[in-house]
Amino acid sequence: MNEQSIVLITGAASGIGLATARLFLEEGACVVGADLDEPALLAAARGLGPHFTAKTCDVMQEQDILRLARYVEEAHGRLDILVNNAGMGKLVNIEQVCEEDFQMVFGVNLKGPMLLVKHFVPLLRKSSHPSIVNVSSSAARVEHTQNHFLYSTAKAALLKFTLHLVRDLPGIRANAVLPGWIDTAIYRRAGLDDATIGAIYDRAVTRIPAGRIGRPEDIAHAILFLSSDKASYINGASLDIHGGLLCNADWGFLF
Repeated sequence: MNEQSIVLITGAASGIGLATARLFLEEGACVVGADLDEPALLAAARGLGPHFTAKTCDVMQEQDILRLARYVEEAHGRLDILVNNAGMGKLVNIEQVCEEDFQMVFGVNLKGPMLLVKHFVPLLRKSSHPSIVNVSSSAARVEHTQNHFLYSTAKAALLKFTLHLVRDLPGIRANAVLPGWIDTAIYRRAGLDDATIGAIYDRAVTRIPAGRIGRPEDIAHAILFLSSDKASYINGASLDIHGGLLCNADWGFLF
């Protein structure tokens, strides 16, 4: 990893985003962490040192992204790595879904990455090793949660968006990671209480060949690798990181 790499990570206040920020900082990068949750972001920043800059940003708001791009340009003159990590989901039945639900879930998971790429491409083109990593989800591959169609559909669209970036932005690598069950706050934000999450984790572990729920660091290490020179020929890849969960379909009932 280039010690002078300039990295922008959305959803940096917690979970995968925070773990990714820590890893890049350990590698000597300068990290700009963006998040809508200003108190959590500032709390995280206090423990990350002088090479981390916290910026409040709503990825659904183009003006917020423009302000963020202006800051990065003025402070650093370029961007080397863009990590589109901010995400959110909501459990809702198809018969009860409203337009606000759609706008929120697709806004964070798809519109946000699109606007970030749009406004940061000029800065990425100033880099000698530009890279985009989009954080999708194993839900884009298979639906394992009832009433989760908004999230899984948005994350599937993010995969397609990643492939278009490869074709449309030659010279800028674009890849995606697809986390499985990872212990983050996203499930609470989706409306699940701790008891429900705990029960889901207990059931999930029985289906995960790796024998555990994933940790944010599991995904952060993959993002770091895809952004590194060691991955310079990896472009348009979708890296599944689920402990083997999607390999564990049981077709025994057929025989």
